[in-house]
Amino acid sequence: MSLPYYAVIMAGGGGTRLWPLSRLSRPKQLLALLRGRSLFRVAVDRLRPLFDAEHTLVVCHAGLANALRREAPRLPRANFLIEPQARNTAPAIALALAEIARRGEPAAMACLTADHYIQDEPRFREVLAAAYDAAAVGHLVTLGIEPTEAVTGFGYIERGEPVGEFGGRTAFRVAAFKEKPDRETAIRFVADGRHSWNSGMFVWTTERILDEFSRQVPALADAARAWATVSRTSFGYWAVPAR
Repeated sequence: MSLPYYAVIMAGGGGTRLWPLSRLSRPKQLLALLRGRSLFRVAVDRLRPLFDAEHTLVVCHAGLANALRREAPRLPRANFLIEPQARNTAPAIALALAEIARRGEPAAMACLTADHYIQDEPRFREVLAAAYDAAAVGHLVTLGIEPTEAVTGFGYIERGEPVGEFGGRTAFRVAAFKEKPDRETAIRFVADGRHSWNSGMFVWTTERILDEFSRQVPALADAARAWATVSRTSFGYWAVPAR
């Protein structure tokens, strides 16, 4: 891999769909649902050996930082990036983008979830390696999941024409993103064989996603560039209390 490869685990969600089992102070990703390990711990562990500790970043809010650090003690304290305010996916990615830029080199970044159960972990790492190859030549990559039933609670991705082979896997152009469908539409999506569940996981280079932010949300791109040029201690959200 010619570019450094970072895993960015987005771990700031509230896990509200699992309430009342989860709570604001202990959302779904912190629950020990898999053989005594939390979903977040599993999300960190399955990345090895593709990503080492130095190249694994976690984005979360201050209320979860210490609990998440206890779940993943091998990760450097500085790799926990604290959001100044809970927002959605794009600002979390921009925060990680700024930190990678601060480290002074172009890179690829896999933006991953903290609360997915993935049964075949070696295959998942192979997919992430193939996605790196696609991202390295300029593609914005999103990972789809082959649907097993007509679920209305997920978004769907419609597959277009193939764009190339990467790591022995075919990548396809995205024809369309579809929001959570009604039951009849979901049944049609599963039957036509052209739709995947939207996993919410993405792979791209830092340069490519910053260009895309500049085109789609220029204020966020400007903020990411500004964050990358200042001292981390200038912002309260960079400091994770050491306890």
